[in-house]
Amino acid sequence: MNYPVAQVVVDVRIRDVDRVFDYAVPLAFADILKPGHRVLVPFGRRYVEGYVVRYPTTSSLTELKPIAKLLDKQPLLSSERVELARWMSERYLCLMAQAFQCWLPPGTALRSSTRAKARQENVYSLAPSAGDSQSVLEALRRAPRQTEAYQWLVAHGGTATAADAAAEGISPAALAALVDKGFVQRTSRAVKRDIWGERTWRKEDHALSPAQSKVVNRVDQALNVGRGQFLLFGVTGSGKTLVYLHCIASALKQGKSAIVLVPEISLTPQAVSAFKGWFGDQVAVLHSRLSVSERAEQWQAVAEGQARVILGARSAVFAPVSNLGLIVIDEEQESAYKQEEAPRYHAREVAKARVEREGGLLLLGSATPSLESFHAALNGEYELLRLPSRVENKPLPRVTVVDMREELRAGNRTMFSRELQMALHTCLARQEQALLFLNRRGYASFVLCRECGATLKCDNCEVSLTFHEPQTLTCHYCASTRRLVPRCPNCGSSYLRPFGAGTQRVELEVRRLFPHARVLRMDVDTTSRKGAHEAIWKAFSSGQADILVGTQMIAKGLHFPGVTLVGVMSADTSLHFPDFRAAERTFQLLTQVAGRAGRGDEPGRVIIQTYSPEHYSIRAAQSHDYETFFAKETAYRRRVAYPPFTSLARILITSEDDEQAISDAKAIARECMAHKNVKVIGPAPAPLSRLKNRFRWHILLKGAQSHVLEAGRCAVEASIDSQSHIVVDVDPFSLL
Repeated sequence: MNYPVAQVVVDVRIRDVDRVFDYAVPLAFADILKPGHRVLVPFGRRYVEGYVVRYPTTSSLTELKPIAKLLDKQPLLSSERVELARWMSERYLCLMAQAFQCWLPPGTALRSSTRAKARQENVYSLAPSAGDSQSVLEALRRAPRQTEAYQWLVAHGGTATAADAAAEGISPAALAALVDKGFVQRTSRAVKRDIWGERTWRKEDHALSPAQSKVVNRVDQALNVGRGQFLLFGVTGSGKTLVYLHCIASALKQGKSAIVLVPEISLTPQAVSAFKGWFGDQVAVLHSRLSVSERAEQWQAVAEGQARVILGARSAVFAPVSNLGLIVIDEEQESAYKQEEAPRYHAREVAKARVEREGGLLLLGSATPSLESFHAALNGEYELLRLPSRVENKPLPRVTVVDMREELRAGNRTMFSRELQMALHTCLARQEQALLFLNRRGYASFVLCRECGATLKCDNCEVSLTFHEPQTLTCHYCASTRRLVPRCPNCGSSYLRPFGAGTQRVELEVRRLFPHARVLRMDVDTTSRKGAHEAIWKAFSSGQADILVGTQMIAKGLHFPGVTLVGVMSADTSLHFPDFRAAERTFQLLTQVAGRAGRGDEPGRVIIQTYSPEHYSIRAAQSHDYETFFAKETAYRRRVAYPPFTSLARILITSEDDEQAISDAKAIARECMAHKNVKVIGPAPAPLSRLKNRFRWHILLKGAQSHVLEAGRCAVEASIDSQSHIVVDVDPFSLL
C-alpha cells in the first residue's frame, strides 16, 4: 500500500544529519498532518522529535519508516515560520533543528531540561447522579460538617473551586467525604498564573508634539498598506515610547498584532507599566526572568489571540502572533539583540525577515542607531524618521568632560573628580536625584601584588579575578569564587591590593562621602533575584533613594524625571576594548546615560570622567552630535573594511589541548583561504585566550555576505571531523 510522504527535520544535534528525511505518513493522521507539526519519528534505534517541513510530497525511496506519533493536535509553526526557520539555519549556519526550536512554545521541546507545567486547581460540583438536594441532606443529617459543605456548594450555584471553599472556611475533609459518597464530583482544570498580582495600571497619555504626530501619521499610512521598514532616530527624551504606543493602538484598531522588543530586562518593568496602562490584558510579556511555565502561559495567550501586544527581550521576536501589524525594536543598536549561543541570530534581522514574509511594519528606534542601521537608512533600505528635540522642547543636558589626568596632577587620587563631588553636594542639597554610571561590577577589577607585579587569576580562565566585598574573588566568566588570600601565591608577599573600581566600590565610596544620602545599586549582583529590577526601579522612581549607582542597566530607556545629575565614573572602560566597535559602544553608552538627566522640570547636567578627553567618541557625546560621530566612525570603518562596508564571520576554535586547537585552527583557515573573495585573518589567539579550561583561537572572515557565508559553510563542514569545538558566528558582536 502506498502511504503519503512527509519531509521531516529531526532533532539530532549532529551536522551529518542536518537535512530533511522522508517518512511515511500513517493513514490515521494523513488528513490531519500539516507542515509545522511536531512528530515523533524512528531514527536509528531510537525515537526522536521531528518537524514536518513539507507535506504531502514524494520520495525516491521505496521503503520508508512511518511517523510514530503526532506530538500536537495543531501545528505549532505556520508555513511562513517553517520557511523562516530554514532561512535562519542558512543565514546563521546553525542546525535546522536549533532554528525550529526558536519558534516553539517555552518548555515544549522533548529535549528541554525544564518542561512547562500547567497549574491545576480542584473544582467541586454537585453530582447529577446524587438525586435531589433534600434526599442528600437527609442522608447527611448525622454529618454536620458535610451538611454545611453541601449547603454551601448549593448556595454557590452547584460549582466552586477549592480556593473558594478554603476562603470561606469550608472543610477540605468534608468535601473529600462528599466526593467519596458520590454526592459531589471533583475535577481539575488549568489555572492561569497571575504574574502581576493585584497591580493596577494607569494610562499615561500626553499630547503629541508636531514631530511625533508627523511620525505617527507616516506609520499609520504604512499600516494601511501593510508593509514598511523605518528607523526612528530621536534624541533621548524625545518621546519615542509615546510614538510606539500610538502606532500600536492604530495596529490594534485594524485588528492586527504588535511585537515590542526591549534590550534589557531592567527596562521591562517600566515598559510593562506603560504598555499595560494603554492596552491592559491584551499585553503578554516574555523574558527570561519569568519561569518556563509563566512564559508558556503568556505564549499560549498570544497563540489563542487573547494577547495581541507582545513585550519582551530578543526571543519575543518569535512570538506566535496572528495578523502581524508591527514589530518595534527599541534601542535597536544594543548588542543584547544578538544571541551568543546557537542559533546565533540577531533579533533585528529576524524581525526584518519576518515582516518581509508575513507582512507588517518594522520600526527601529534609537537615539544612537547602530552604524549598520543608519547607513542602511541613508541608502534607502529603511525610511528615516526623525524626532530632533525633546518633548516640550526641554534642553538636552549640559555635558562637562573632566580630564582625570589633571585631577592626578592636582593631587586628587580618588575616583571622584572635584567637579563631580561638588555637583553631587549641590544635587543632594536641592533634594534632586543622581545617577552614577560605571560599566564594571564588583569592588575592584583585579588584585595586584605590589611586590612582584602578579595579578590573581582564575585557575580555569586566562583572566583576572574580580574583587567583591567581603573578601571574595570571582571570575565573571566561569563563576568560580574563592576567598582572598592574605599572601601572594607567587612570591609570598602580603602586599596584595585591589585596583580598578567597580560599582560595588562606587556605592561604598558614595556612602562614605555622603553618609546621609540614600543609595541604591543596579547591576548583575543586585538583580539576580526575581523581581529585583522592578523593586529597584520602583524605589528610585518614587523618590525613595537619592543616588542610583549602576552598570549599563541604568544607561538607556529608563525615565526618571527627578534625575538632574549623571556622573560617568570612567568613559575609558569600554573605549579601549580590543574590538572594532569600541568607539561606537562608548559613544552610545555615554549618549544614552547622559540622556537620563534633565527629563523632568529641572535642567540636567552630565559629568564624564576620562583619561582620553580628546577622543572623537567622547567629544561627539559631549555635544550630543550623532551625525558627526557617524561621519568619523564610518570613514574609519570604510578605510579598514569593517561593517557596514563588509560582512564578518568569526570562527572560534576551542580545546582543552592548546596544540590541538592550533592544529585545527590552521586546517580550517586553509579551507577558508580557498575562497578568493574572502579575506582570512588569523588564526590567532582570542583576546580571552583560555576560558573554563579551554584554549581559544579564532579566525576572522571578511567580504561580501554571500562569500562570507560560503566560506563559513566550508568551515562548518571542515569542523565535522575536528577534535576541537568549532563555532561559526556570522555578524559577531563580540570578538573576545
